[in-house]
Amino acid sequence: MVSVDTLSFDFVVQQQDEASISAMPKEGAYFKSMTLEGAKWDSNTAALADADPMMLFNPFPIIHFKPVARKKIITDGIYSCPLYLYPVRTGSRERPSFMIWVELKAGLYSSDQWTKRGTALLLSVA
Repeated sequence: MVSVDTLSFDFVVQQQDEASISAMPKEGAYFKSMTLEGAKWDSNTAALADADPMMLFNPFPIIHFKPVARKKIITDGIYSCPLYLYPVRTGSRERPSFMIWVELKAGLYSSDQWTKRGTALLLSVA
């Protein structure tokens, strides 16, 4: 048995679409319908990429949140992307917007570049 405070997550971005996923994962959960703000997901490189011109929000593929025992933190080539409930990132005292840090491959740029752009995952855009 593992205590909750020693758990971490692996974030596995799925390459297949929703129709081809036929069963629930053995551990963790799949999340869909998230939106990426300030970047897009390049499925060819499985990493963050520049958003297309005039595209503030881009769809994000299904991601598997897989619980693991506390893992060693790797920061090289990884962007710790904040996941927010809604676009108002500050939230309110009664309902904070920040949920969790999601580790994504940074692609061609460093994680600092994505931080400066304000890149974030959103569960809702309204």
